[in-house]
Amino acid sequence: MYEDFGTILNRGFKTWVRNLNICIPYVLNFFINLILFVFFFVLIGALLYVSGSMNVVDPAVLTNEEIYSMIWDGFKNNIPVSVALVLAFFLLSMILQAFFTAGAIGMAKKASETGDTVFSDMFRSGWKNSFRLFLTSLLLALMVLAGIVFIVPGALTIGDLNSLVHNPGLPVKGMGVLGAGVMLWTVYLLVISILFSLAPYALVIDELDPLDALKAGYGFFMSNKLDVFFLWTFSVGLAFVNGFIGELLGSEILLVSIITYFVPMIILQPFTAVLWTRLYLLGEERKLYNPDDLLSGPDGL
Repeated sequence: MYEDFGTILNRGFKTWVRNLNICIPYVLNFFINLILFVFFFVLIGALLYVSGSMNVVDPAVLTNEEIYSMIWDGFKNNIPVSVALVLAFFLLSMILQAFFTAGAIGMAKKASETGDTVFSDMFRSGWKNSFRLFLTSLLLALMVLAGIVFIVPGALTIGDLNSLVHNPGLPVKGMGVLGAGVMLWTVYLLVISILFSLAPYALVIDELDPLDALKAGYGFFMSNKLDVFFLWTFSVGLAFVNGFIGELLGSEILLVSIITYFVPMIILQPFTAVLWTRLYLLGEERKLYNPDDLLSGPDGL
């Protein structure tokens, strides 16, 4: 079964409207990671403060300079512990994101195939696919970091940056090479993003291993270049428009900032997840429902 890009948008939109609960994984991911973020900074702040002062001191009697000095001393005295905490926070955050992303894709798959999805689909898909999706994210992160080779020549040939700080108009040796390297790295990031856009969806939908998911995502792109590129551009464009509207209306206004901040996780991410899922299922020739054939309401959460 083939659908052109306009049909995918139309039917994907109707699927999303019928299943607004697909936003739940993204909202939960945000709030749980926010709690984790606050806990992490309280923990590491307390560790560095107590270690830097050697004993608990009332911060009310200290100046800001003294507090910063204590925290810095605590960091120098606890570099291994601090690095371990940062690494643990980073990995736990990635695992949580993998769980909720897998859950959202599972819900989008169920909605695309049957017309409805329920909250339990998130847990079922999350538990089954989160670890493999986490490993896939690590592999993609390593591929992204590999692009650092583009800025190595400029970093090695660059001159003294101190002169640039004191005199911004003064030319610095190697800055042109470094700038070109940064541009190449940016292009490399965009290429990686497009080539493997479908890798997470292939992993969850077909329950593949990380390497097989990357191969499947790349293979899908090679077979459907225009559709993948159009959908990638559409997804990035929605995020850009949301940010532009926020700036246009006034990012300094609290209500506007809150709305534009929550729009991606409540609307844009679940909507584009449905579109990517539908595109992949169509490419794999899976049987999908036609939203126009469903006249009844959703089953609910």
